[in-house]
Amino acid sequence: MLLLLCCIVLITNDASLESRLCVIGAIPLHEVEYPMPDLTLGSDEWWNEYQQTVNDDQEMNVRGHDAFDENFFVQIDDDRFVVEMYGGEVQDVVANPGVNGEYSFGVTGSREAWEEFVQEIPPAHNNEIIASDYRTVVRGDEGHLQLHGNNKKVFQNLRPFQRALELMRETQNSREQ
Repeated sequence: MLLLLCCIVLITNDASLESRLCVIGAIPLHEVEYPMPDLTLGSDEWWNEYQQTVNDDQEMNVRGHDAFDENFFVQIDDDRFVVEMYGGEVQDVVANPGVNGEYSFGVTGSREAWEEFVQEIPPAHNNEIIASDYRTVVRGDEGHLQLHGNNKKVFQNLRPFQRALELMRETQNSREQ
């Protein structure tokens, strides 16, 4: 059993043996309480993990993905996050940037739609952004993600953008295992 040992020594001014008190206690490590990080989709900790996942992804270094320099946003309900990209890597994620957020395009959706999207095996039409956007814009279905912004930039950067979104799924599922 691993133990966390605590020793408290109280010494009086004369520092004699009789005036010293040493209390040694042993606390099992499983009883020590550590704050749990908030890994809820959209939390600061979740975005930090996402940044690491994207920046470590080998696919983001091939097929021109490493030239992906377009900032995009992800909106979950009313919370908007600007993902700042440079060289196929996430430089920063800015929560609710207001009017100062610079991005070319983005994706909006309810928390439920995003939670479906990041499932290991998402339901049909919420498994990739073009299918989800089609269901929302063309068919008028609710509960799917929707693209916004400069369509030309979306399609110029579609493959690395899709990969960056897929890595949201990888981030979500790697921490659940």
